Amino acid sequence: MSDTTSVFLKDLNEDQVAAVSHYLGPALVVAGPGSGKTRVLTHRVAFLIEEKKV
Repeated sequence: MSDTTSVFLKDLNEDQVAAVSHYLGPALVVAGPGSGKTRVLTHRVAFLIEEKKV
């Protein structure tokens, strides 16, 4: 992974990293309030744009 990818993933836990770096189809994130769903979403969008050129 590139240096840009490490910026997207550095403050995330293991499950969040899996959700952010998943790119083969849709992802469903189910979690309680304050668990980082919005962070995962924004990091995933950035990851897909920068790394996968989506």
